[in-house]
Amino acid sequence: MDRYKQQKISSEIRIPLFKNEESDHDYACRFIDETTDFLKKYALQVGKKGFVCNLSGGVDSFVTSMLIKKAGLFLINLSLPFSDKKDMGDVLLAKEVVKPDVFKVYDITKTVDDCLELLKELPDSKVSIGNTKARVRMTILYRVAEVYDILVAGSINAAELTLGMVTKYGDSAADVHPIAGATKRIVYEMAKIFEAPSSIIDKVSTAGLWDNGSNQEDVTELNHQVCLYLRGKSISEEYENRVVKLYENSRHKRHLSVRKQDAWWKK
Repeated sequence: MDRYKQQKISSEIRIPLFKNEESDHDYACRFIDETTDFLKKYALQVGKKGFVCNLSGGVDSFVTSMLIKKAGLFLINLSLPFSDKKDMGDVLLAKEVVKPDVFKVYDITKTVDDCLELLKELPDSKVSIGNTKARVRMTILYRVAEVYDILVAGSINAAELTLGMVTKYGDSAADVHPIAGATKRIVYEMAKIFEAPSSIIDKVSTAGLWDNGSNQEDVTELNHQVCLYLRGKSISEEYENRVVKLYENSRHKRHLSVRKQDAWWKK
């Protein structure tokens, strides 16, 4: 394995190092304490009382919301379903545990369909619906944040950030990403600490925006391998090459709009 490349990627994603003999549970507890302290200090520094966060029914948005609540900050959770929201039950279960200060549901189906209809003459792609959904949701989150004078919290984890499994200016467009430095394994550990509903913890991870369920096994294994990689563990050459390629191809997603003075994109 290319250990230099591995260390460079982990450093850029900013994965906190494990302390000697630290278990996943202890690491997750430390991550919670450090993140809630950061959220409180950042909100105070920028003069905002809290955050708005999409509550999707998945583990990432649940943990993100719980971190905000544990920090003692004002929290608005939005549910932004598209068409038939099959896991709305998990959204409502998560809401009962999180107990946000405000909870609202906005069906984005018509808005997304209108956007796609507007550009119907363009060739379709497998990500067109997914990316449109993500950007419509972020538009709504920022509108709500504007009205309530609060910040937008994203729920991207370290694996998604590394692999580029995010929509640029969609779910990647947030004021704060509280779990961006946490691997999926640690996100699940935090979910257990926060007593997430079992249906959320047991839910199989997918690409989330446009997959049809056929890629669940592949995405689950890729998440596992990238978590090992980011922790400095050895993985197979096949997965190492795959992780590095996805990381390098998605570099532009981890930066703001490029300027001619920037050098990060040059190899």
